[in-house]
Amino acid sequence: MNTSDATQDVDRLYREYKPLLTSIAYRMLGSMSEAEDAVQDVFVALSRLNGGEEIEHPKAYLVKMTTNRALNMMKAAPRRRESYPGPWLPEPIIELDDKEQPLAQMLLQERLGYAMLVLLQTCTPPERAVFVLRESFGYDYAEIAAMLDKSEAACRKIFSRASAKIGHLQLTEQEDTPEPQMDRFVRSFEEALASGRPDAFVHLLAEDAVLLSDGGGIVRAAVNPIEGPARIVAFFAGIANKGSLDGKWRRVRISGQPGLLLERDRLTPVAYTLEPDGRGGIRAIYMVSNPEKLTRISY
Repeated sequence: MNTSDATQDVDRLYREYKPLLTSIAYRMLGSMSEAEDAVQDVFVALSRLNGGEEIEHPKAYLVKMTTNRALNMMKAAPRRRESYPGPWLPEPIIELDDKEQPLAQMLLQERLGYAMLVLLQTCTPPERAVFVLRESFGYDYAEIAAMLDKSEAACRKIFSRASAKIGHLQLTEQEDTPEPQMDRFVRSFEEALASGRPDAFVHLLAEDAVLLSDGGGIVRAAVNPIEGPARIVAFFAGIANKGSLDGKWRRVRISGQPGLLLERDRLTPVAYTLEPDGRGGIRAIYMVSNPEKLTRISY
């Protein structure tokens, strides 16, 4: 294969597999910018292969390269997050219209929403890699073992540990909350906050509900989790009195599921995602106002 043909082949593979590879890296890293960097690094390395030899199984090869690149990037993440001010939440993928981009379509098909992405951050890098490849993308243990250079038995144990950590939020539970019900949750939440009456949605909050707020030390946010319906309502009542809930509320899709975006004049927008408890209530509210995580809103 000559240089021109090799370049064209790399370009073709990039167009064909970029959404898949970016989705894998995003789920592992929780950051779209880092995911895109990982995929870019993979294709730079691919373009430098000696002789431009054709790859026999390009998809498997690229998934393995991307997974391992993301694993290497995750090694530095704990050190950065130790000094992070307050809860660290994944970067939300926000779309304002019904025209889904390829990555958003893939996230929706995977049926692993934003809440699962939050919980994945509690797993070690190998646990996250195995869980994502197994649950999100359906790879069998033999394939995962080949990608991670581990035995099948080791991958099964790693998956078991990840599942135990994620525990209460399994796929079946998310499937028990149909989208119309999620839409009702989002609508009730929006109406309560937009009207300045956060107590109007207290009946939807589970007894163990928690609010996590990520301002990244750039925007004022709660530095500790807020637990329990009464405290959550009091928090929103407090910021409502300061005018922090004033603005344009928009129903959006966040990582493929219903969510809310509050747009404020001359201020950073705020993204809200709700986690259902599978029993008709809301277990968690995720609130992202860190401007560095809200640069990719698809208008």
